[in-house]
Amino acid sequence: MVTQVTRADRILAEKLRYLYRGNFAVPANFIIGCVAVSLLWNRYPVPLLVGWVAATLLLAIARILLYLRFRHAQSAGMCSTCWAWRFTIGAALSGAMWAALCLGLPAWGGTSEYVAMTMIVCGVSAGALTTIVTYLPAYLWFASPMILALAVSLLRNPEYDIAVTGWLMFLYLAVVGLAAKNLSRSAVAAIELHVDNEILAQSLETTRIERDAARSEKWTTLSQLSHELRTPLNAILGFSEAMSGEYFGPLGSARYKEYSDHVHASGQHLMRLIDELLDLSRGESGRLELKEVPVELDILLASCLDMMQAEADAAEITLKRHLAPGLPLIKADKTKLRQMVLNLLSNAIKFTPAGGEVALAGFQAPGGGVAVTVQDNGIGMSPDDIKVAMQPFGRVANPLNDAKPGMGLGLPMVKRLAELHGAELTIASESGCGTTCTLWFPAERCLGEPAAPEGAVCASAFAA
Repeated sequence: MVTQVTRADRILAEKLRYLYRGNFAVPANFIIGCVAVSLLWNRYPVPLLVGWVAATLLLAIARILLYLRFRHAQSAGMCSTCWAWRFTIGAALSGAMWAALCLGLPAWGGTSEYVAMTMIVCGVSAGALTTIVTYLPAYLWFASPMILALAVSLLRNPEYDIAVTGWLMFLYLAVVGLAAKNLSRSAVAAIELHVDNEILAQSLETTRIERDAARSEKWTTLSQLSHELRTPLNAILGFSEAMSGEYFGPLGSARYKEYSDHVHASGQHLMRLIDELLDLSRGESGRLELKEVPVELDILLASCLDMMQAEADAAEITLKRHLAPGLPLIKADKTKLRQMVLNLLSNAIKFTPAGGEVALAGFQAPGGGVAVTVQDNGIGMSPDDIKVAMQPFGRVANPLNDAKPGMGLGLPMVKRLAELHGAELTIASESGCGTTCTLWFPAERCLGEPAAPEGAVCASAFAA
């Protein structure tokens, strides 16, 4: 059975981790005890000191074993408040051992022993502030017995200066107690903040994973659906083409041929949409691969303009080219690169009214990269429209757009293909003032000057 870990459980576990991380303090406490015993050796009864050292050693071993058991329990996720009380009992017994040593001062100690024990007790209690203050009861049960026992022993001394020090020890106890309370509060606040940050980070990571899984599932489903549609659509295209071409004899009516032409044209349009959807789904689900080869960019851009010329003429749009001389070869998937440029040109033509202009430019970008720009003087887009257009199936609402076919996959597909090439798509637009789309290819994609001189001649012929 899986137990849900609450925020309170995690805070408790973190407190205990900080509490038990100071395991070095246990052997350090024993070593300081041995130093104290050496200072009292000539004053206290030797059997008493030997017994005290033996008892302190056994207590130190028991506390170290407690540390080891806690680590095992922590790795098993079995943290509970009982571990805090076990630690507190160990700390209280350690404080009691120091108290016992201090209570022997009136009987066997001299002035030097009083001074030595006062310094040791103050040092040990102050040092404990850095190790066990996370759990305030543990610190108070450790420090209070030794400080109170020392204060009582100092007050029983007949010398006035030493007796006054006893009263000062009461004041010292109040000061360190207040300091421990403040430090404990700060430590607990820091632990709670740390736990809250971890919970928030885990929540964000879980949300991201769930979002990515849902997104991948969506695109996988669309990809499967597209594949299922291709089979009957290919049959429709084949049969409509056969009927339109009258491969097996006349249809008997000119209207039948006209209908079959419409069916074939509509099927081709649907097939293009399915191909776009398949490419986008592969890209979004991480299954789209690039077949990279050296590409002569100027020739490819010029060929894209030639391919779009008929569509531009039908829309009464003027196509212009501005290709900088000496464009370098770039490493890219030639088919995907052509698809990006054609999509941008198609969008520009689609959203530019009759009589407008669309320009294609290629030039060397700052930093050694290459930029490809498609600019139009069409209807343009507002910043909110750009956000819509960059989303799959996003279509900007305007009269010119409503009359145009499409599913809103062009720009998202260009963006995804650009990212696969390590490039970036930027869009600068303003309503009524046209749109400029730029593909920025990094310098790592550039392979130097074109390999064949005749390629440059061909490009310059296109530019002419």
